[in-house]
Amino acid sequence: MYSLKDRVVVITGASSGIGRAAAHEFAKRGAQVVLVARRREMLVEVGREIEGYGRSALVVPADMGREEDLKNLCNVVIQTFGRIDVLVNNAGLSIGGAFTEQDDAIIRKMVEVNVYAPMRLTQIVLPHMLERRDGHIVNVSSVAGVIPSPGQTAYAPTRAAVISFSHALRREVAGHGIRVSAILPGWTRTAMLENMHEDEMRAAGLLNPFINLDGPEVPARAIVDAVIHNRYQVLMGGIQYWWGDKLQRLSPKIMDWFFRFWMDTEKMVQGMKELG
Repeated sequence: MYSLKDRVVVITGASSGIGRAAAHEFAKRGAQVVLVARRREMLVEVGREIEGYGRSALVVPADMGREEDLKNLCNVVIQTFGRIDVLVNNAGLSIGGAFTEQDDAIIRKMVEVNVYAPMRLTQIVLPHMLERRDGHIVNVSSVAGVIPSPGQTAYAPTRAAVISFSHALRREVAGHGIRVSAILPGWTRTAMLENMHEDEMRAAGLLNPFINLDGPEVPARAIVDAVIHNRYQVLMGGIQYWWGDKLQRLSPKIMDWFFRFWMDTEKMVQGMKELG
């Protein structure tokens, strides 16, 4: 087991949702939390919450799409604490709906934030971890990365890329004291779902008794657990996703049949569009 006491944990996308919940979970266990997002005022608010655990948080506003912000983030943390023990790449964007209707600029921005930013930030942080032969990279992806659904044609590939990046990186740094985890949340009550009520999601076929709608604290705990116990990958979201992952790897044709004859794909695509 890996102790989090006084470990320096950098969390991107920490102003809300899973990132905010993860900051609380790490702080509860005595970690020194570094909060990263674009909105300083939101980070300061989270920082005040963290003080309730007897810890102070370092606030570093940053735009994940700006190279200078990523470098500055690493420099500020190293200058302040001398190291980065855990990097949680959590910041992300989501768009849904028919692929032909997606705005090309938004797709480009999503790829930049969801794929390039965590890869580039890891590339900046990793040499410091390798020098100390200690560190943990946690990449927050999505079940969409292993079970791509209608309406997620632009979003799902960005999540699959993060999963592939995680596994390749883990194998590359094996033996150097660096650990890498991929966390795959299912539907989670965050700002990404604020445009649709739970009943509307069920009506659109996005939820059923075998698919969970988790609070942000659920994947947050999975992130912390992955660091403590060095989990390679954590698939969440309910039993349907667990079986779907098995079937997808066994035969994509089976999943094609499932979506074609069991699911109302047009309703799903519209539901994904309404989610945003």
